[in-house]
Amino acid sequence: MKCGLSFALVLLLSACAGKDEIVTALPPGYVSNAVEIVAQADWSSPETVTMTLVDYEFQPSELTFHRDRPVRLVLVNPTTTDHSMVSEQFFKDIALKQVSSGGAAVAGPWLKKVVVPAGQTKEVWFVPARYGAYSFECDVTGHAAFGMSGLVNVVP
Repeated sequence: MKCGLSFALVLLLSACAGKDEIVTALPPGYVSNAVEIVAQADWSSPETVTMTLVDYEFQPSELTFHRDRPVRLVLVNPTTTDHSMVSEQFFKDIALKQVSSGGAAVAGPWLKKVVVPAGQTKEVWFVPARYGAYSFECDVTGHAAFGMSGLVNVVP
């Protein structure tokens, strides 16, 4: 009985992805002029990309964005488990306008982690400020090990 309770506790804890991490004080290595980049961007028609977080995978698992072009990334989680998107280097190389969900928005300019609770959708509005290829993953316990990871390309 004790073993079964421990297993259930591990499953319960692994379902929690935590919360969004958006900061307003410049972290080391992040784009230093993110506020200016966001202010100068034309947000009237951002490139919109939708990604679904389901069954230990991101669909699609490879994304391509254009440097200096505003993006609205829609993260849809139709599952009964929380998921996250983390990418240390990619998040260092973007200027975040906001993360929004359910009519509420939290302004950037710097992002460390985005969490999409079970059954919810979040939008991440940002401008890629540097070129590169970046890996990302879900940091909920075990999800990346089961293949919940992907790649972002930032091109001209």
